[in-house]
Amino acid sequence: MKENKRRTFIKNSSKTLAASVVFGHLPSLSSTDNLGQRSLKLGLVGCGGRGSGAAFQALTASKAVQLVAMGDVFKHELDKSLQLISKEFSNQVDVPGNRQFLGLEAYKNVIDACDAVILATPPGFRPEHFEYAIAAGTHVFMEKPLAVDVPGYRKVIKVGKNATEKKLNVVVGLQSRFEIGLNEMVNKIHAGEIGDILSMDVYYNVGKATVHPRRPDQTELEYQISNWHYFNWLWGGQLAGQAIHQIDVINWIKEDFPISASGMGGRAMLNGPDNGEIFDHHYVEYRYADGTKLHVQCRQMDNCDNRLGFNVQGSKAMADERLQIIDNNGEVLWRYRDEDDPSSSQIEQDVFLGAILGKRPYVNNTEYGAESTMTTILGRMAIESGQVIDLKKAKASNLRIVPKEFAWNMKMPNAPLEDGNYRIPRPGIPVL
Repeated sequence: MKENKRRTFIKNSSKTLAASVVFGHLPSLSSTDNLGQRSLKLGLVGCGGRGSGAAFQALTASKAVQLVAMGDVFKHELDKSLQLISKEFSNQVDVPGNRQFLGLEAYKNVIDACDAVILATPPGFRPEHFEYAIAAGTHVFMEKPLAVDVPGYRKVIKVGKNATEKKLNVVVGLQSRFEIGLNEMVNKIHAGEIGDILSMDVYYNVGKATVHPRRPDQTELEYQISNWHYFNWLWGGQLAGQAIHQIDVINWIKEDFPISASGMGGRAMLNGPDNGEIFDHHYVEYRYADGTKLHVQCRQMDNCDNRLGFNVQGSKAMADERLQIIDNNGEVLWRYRDEDDPSSSQIEQDVFLGAILGKRPYVNNTEYGAESTMTTILGRMAIESGQVIDLKKAKASNLRIVPKEFAWNMKMPNAPLEDGNYRIPRPGIPVL
């Protein structure tokens, strides 16, 4: 028994050391850490799967965290989330009826009730929610992407600077940046172990998202929010909603962001009034300032070959999502194989809450989160227009796809046409 305990201690100590080398943060947080006498009041805005998962991880990070307020536009989502979280963390959940908020303005009530907030609604709402939280003096964890159009991107950049001035911690849910093995691999790439980067590829090929059938009593806004993966103003399309993780990894490796994009896409399987306006396949060629190119392919189609990942080809070797470096003769030079690492989504909550509670350095991920978000917006603009889009010109765009105000019975700007179908973007029509 003593030998097993000794081995466990050595293993955990090694893990802590590895994390400290990667992130430069000590000590490593866990649910048993003594984080001070005061509790941290946490709020959750957006009670779906990702929001509930982030709340689980936040409560796991420290017993000092207390979930005190929740908000969603749908009661069934809030009820389900609260039940699941309370079952697992009964001593850390205090969300009575008067702190369960519903509706389009629920986020304000939640933010006003807490010290830190998880923003996990569909990303079309993110800039407004982020702005309100920072104005209220609240620390923010927010899921990716951070916006779906350029005006939203500009707002996030501005609010992120305000957060820095106020010393409010902000962590963005691009969790690959918190993965220990990937950090080691990126460090090796930056040290020149694959040589000069020649080309890069990203893949996000998966099946179709779930469709929630339209109900007779639903307004158009309610229907679209229920099916937010099918609407650009809510999701930003597949580049923003999914492939942003791998795209952000490439931007991290390059320590830069693309300066232009061209691409193509369309709808091969999606059709009819239940499938919104998004494309179901995409290809983008991004160009960086040094002339290197990133090729991105995305697909949401059932019964097709799936792949999530990336390749980075260097002059001496190749690196990929399997956390390995292989030379040009096919020999494995390095491979990361520690399967006992904490999840990257858990580490990001450890970093976020540790910074708030003074156990880790101040953190604000807004800038790279916003710039990688802008990379995906740039790509969507190129795909939908069929044009080569320059980053500087794109950042000056005032094309807004998110409505300025919301009401359940509002007339949606992207309402269905007379035949019940939605207007689909058509290449050949300029977007700038």
